[in-house]
Amino acid sequence: MLIPSYIKRDIQDEVAKDKHPVMDYYALQHALDADIADYAMVDNSNSIPVRLTAFAGKDAALAMIGFLHRKNYSAIYSNGENVSIPLAFLFLFCRIRPYHALIGHHPSTPKKRLFLKFLENKMDAIFTYSSVQQKYCITALGFPDGKVHLIPFHADHRFYRPINGATCNRICSAGLEWRDYPTLIEAVKDMNVEVCLAAASPWSKHRNETKGRILPNNVTARRYDYNELRDLYASSLFVVVPLYENDFQAGITTILEAMAMGKAVIATKTTGQVDVIRDGENGITVPPGDPIALRSAIQRLINQPDLAKKMGVNARNDLLANMTLDHWTSRIAENILNAIKLKTVDTPIS
Repeated sequence: MLIPSYIKRDIQDEVAKDKHPVMDYYALQHALDADIADYAMVDNSNSIPVRLTAFAGKDAALAMIGFLHRKNYSAIYSNGENVSIPLAFLFLFCRIRPYHALIGHHPSTPKKRLFLKFLENKMDAIFTYSSVQQKYCITALGFPDGKVHLIPFHADHRFYRPINGATCNRICSAGLEWRDYPTLIEAVKDMNVEVCLAAASPWSKHRNETKGRILPNNVTARRYDYNELRDLYASSLFVVVPLYENDFQAGITTILEAMAMGKAVIATKTTGQVDVIRDGENGITVPPGDPIALRSAIQRLINQPDLAKKMGVNARNDLLANMTLDHWTSRIAENILNAIKLKTVDTPIS
């Protein structure tokens, strides 16, 4: 497993004490009985090929680690195109290679298109979280239907769960990826509700647009750890996820964590964010960049707490039916393990 980040080590005690969710790479590692390579392995490597490719970035170096160890494994999984593209390129130079599966977070990014089209035959399974991205892989990139798998993203439903206790006159949001916090801040200005923004993300490279901004008196923004974030969700009336227009599943982590907590979600209906929120059933969708529509949706749920509660129940039920960490893990593991079973020693993957 090639994980393009510094994986969290020594969190078992926190998970056992219910202070931290299970990290998805550990859940998948357990299901596959796999080894993990991450940026720390890149940093600590003495391999000349790895050190040379590190000049092109840690993702390329991580791909080189996978390539150099390819003969030791029946399958290699990478958690993103940024690693799988250089790995697939390296596979051009070998006759026999392992099964290659990856998460396709945003294949429609223009700079990825040419590489993905050229290297498609060196990738065996691509998992996408958005129906828009699945369609793009098939229609624009020419991936065979059977190679592109639409699977929902996930939340650890055992950590993020409904918690009994009084809610406050509060709403919240979280994350940074494509977050349109300026529109949310404008929408809630002078509203009689506390607004807490957990404006941080371990993955996003997007700028935090709450920094350096004069916030209304009812709005605060800071980083929350996992346990604090769960408490914030629990004490909020509902959760708002404002997004800039985009064509993939930006915002999905916060949306699913909130749903797992049994909270209604108000989210921007972008081109890519169309597969999870059922408008009027488990949440409300609003147009991008429209503070008036967003304010109206917020006020609606504040004025109708029974509706917000009903949507929250529906949201939790939807997540338990299809979008838990267990679902995500089993879908990817089943694909990879079945491929390994079907592969014969005498039939190389070219």
